Amino acid sequence: MEKSQKLSKIYLSVTKGAIHTLLALFILGMIANLYIEIPAEGNAWGWVFTHSGVIASHAVLGTLLVLVSVASLVLAILNHRVSWIAASALGLIFTAGAAFFGASFVSADSELSSLLMAFGFLGALVSYASAVFQTKAVKGITV
Repeated sequence: MEKSQKLSKIYLSVTKGAIHTLLALFILGMIANLYIEIPAEGNAWGWVFTHSGVIASHAVLGTLLVLVSVASLVLAILNHRVSWIAASALGLIFTAGAAFFGASFVSADSELSSLLMAFGFLGALVSYASAVFQTKAVKGITV
């Protein structure tokens, strides 16, 4: 297998991993949203990591997703594929935005932050899915 095909397969694996991680984050986020009430006294980070394994897991997994998003972008750049670079750059922007607004939500319990975190999730999911599914047209790469 030549180097470019290896890089392409690694890119697709990492990007699919980002999609799966996003889905796990969605599930954890919905459980937290429906069944856990964050204290309204302001910055609740201490409470999250001592009282809520679901939200703590969500925060840790979300932080790891930011790193996976960076890896996806680096691999897209190494592959010299403009469509993958665009999709991964957007995925990183949306992921970073979701992380920022998630942190803002825990700090200030703002409904707008929760909504913007959800939009970040959706944007990242669409970005990464577009990169993976448009690959079917590329000869020699299996999805």
